[in-house]
Amino acid sequence: MTVLVRCHPTNAIDATFKNREVMYAELMNGLLRELARSLGTSYPVGLEEKLNAIMRIRTQLPPTEFHISEVKLVDSFLKLNCMEPAADYKIPATPLMEIYHILHWKILKNLIGYLNSDEQLWLLKFEERKDKDGLQIGQLSTKLSGPLPIIDSHFHLDQLCRQMGSGAFQDLDDLGSQSIYKTELKYAIANFVFPSAWPNSAQRSEFRKDNRLRFTFGIHPKIISSSSTSSLEHNWTDLQNLLKSTKTVAVGEIGLDDSTNPSRRDFNRQITYFRKQLYLAAALNLTIVIHSRGKPSLHEHVLAILSEICKPDQLIHWHCFTCSTQLYSAAVSQFSNIVFGITPFILKNRYSNIVEIVKTFGITRLVLESDAPYIPLHSHTIGNPYSVHAVALKISELLQQPIEDVFKITTENSKKIYKLQ
Repeated sequence: MTVLVRCHPTNAIDATFKNREVMYAELMNGLLRELARSLGTSYPVGLEEKLNAIMRIRTQLPPTEFHISEVKLVDSFLKLNCMEPAADYKIPATPLMEIYHILHWKILKNLIGYLNSDEQLWLLKFEERKDKDGLQIGQLSTKLSGPLPIIDSHFHLDQLCRQMGSGAFQDLDDLGSQSIYKTELKYAIANFVFPSAWPNSAQRSEFRKDNRLRFTFGIHPKIISSSSTSSLEHNWTDLQNLLKSTKTVAVGEIGLDDSTNPSRRDFNRQITYFRKQLYLAAALNLTIVIHSRGKPSLHEHVLAILSEICKPDQLIHWHCFTCSTQLYSAAVSQFSNIVFGITPFILKNRYSNIVEIVKTFGITRLVLESDAPYIPLHSHTIGNPYSVHAVALKISELLQQPIEDVFKITTENSKKIYKLQ
């Protein structure tokens, strides 16, 4: 396997990576992307489908598995690409393979065998071309001057700390690995939307010690539906004071929600407090974070209220946007400073509209959200701010754009919408 020897130097001194596992994962990303291009398909989805199509017509492989020395490399590859951990390290005899099975030399040899001699030569010179032209290695470049800055534009610090059993954001840093992801969390926008969990003065002072954190405060529409009139009046007074506290950048998340079929009376109260909070945001010159969940007509209602109350240049972050392309266009036509949050839902095929939005409009008005702890990347885990890396990776794959571009543009969008330096 001359190709593998040339493409995967074992001399780590020549590498720009911190360790052998990361170097291997990045180089394999680049090699497999080049292989996919040579086979006329996409990476990783198309290459996985191509692999299974080829293996269906090949003689079944004898039982084989990754050597124990390769397991750590496979794990690193899966982690770098935000994929599910391997169930086991055996190569299936039937064509039900996953992308990481290509890492086994026998499988890779089969795929490369389907290239003609010119294509094999092109692949053989991959490392040489990468050094000369600075080609992308997988999703990330090897010529980075430092970690890429990222921003989680929406998460719930109070709920995340509660689920993690932690009292400080710094305690959560081990959830993300800068050495693996080559990213640095510059800012994280903590949304406090449950009045019963709003941080007191001492807690806010503690949170402010972390320069990455910024705050939003608002009364969630579901809370409005389930609260008494006296409770809401008390919450309203507290909210006005909280919005004047240091490092508060927005009112939100606020909006409408009919997903639990609220009564007409309760829904009307949602509308009343949505309007009140919009007026308050305008008076305090704060960004607005929109929550809109329910029927398509509800999203139109939200936009209509925004259009009635807000100026065309109002800073608006439409959180967890899952609406239609038509609503996206309508919102953009009415507000010059509106962005749309993309969450890990884009990885779960739950809302097809999200992929359509990304493919149709690109990343010009997108921001990355974890919505932690509510949308974990994998089952039996807790969502965290570093999961925006997986969101960016998916957007990069959909648009066939380098992930550096996704990070750069979405970071600038978040900085603009929240007035960050």
